[in-house]
Amino acid sequence: MKPITLYTANCRGDKFNTVYPVKREIASVEDLREAVQYDQVFAEYEGNHRAITDFIRSDCLPFDCDNDHSNTECEWKTASDVEKAFPGVPFYLVYSRHHMKWKGKYSPRPRFHVIFPIDPVKNGDDYRALKESVIAFFPYFDTGAKDAALFFFGVKDPEVELHGGDADEP
Repeated sequence: MKPITLYTANCRGDKFNTVYPVKREIASVEDLREAVQYDQVFAEYEGNHRAITDFIRSDCLPFDCDNDHSNTECEWKTASDVEKAFPGVPFYLVYSRHHMKWKGKYSPRPRFHVIFPIDPVKNGDDYRALKESVIAFFPYFDTGAKDAALFFFGVKDPEVELHGGDADEP
């Protein structure tokens, strides 16, 4: 799978942080496991400041699946469902900090992030449009997480997987 680039904060769990100064080249599950321990973004921003207006470029598309579309366990989506929906497409999967835990009014269930590698995009509107097209195709991803300034909270002791396509090839 081709490498992707993430930028991390120097903290975990700070929803007010907007500075992501640490550039991380991700070429393996191990690289990603190290990176996602910290709050992370999936684009480069002017001055390392996470904001839609500061978007410079991204080489990956992140999505969030909280399985809040149903309270019926057999309707919850898994990595296997993502593989079936996107046959031959490699992606990383990171179980979120709320995986199999109560989250608000929702019972424990699979919660994860999916990161697809893409050719670099240098326009925030184009980036959002790509995300919208994927969500339209697979509506189980969080529809509120489409903009070019999305961040994910870091996960202590993250579980990370590589799936799909020729994922084992560079």
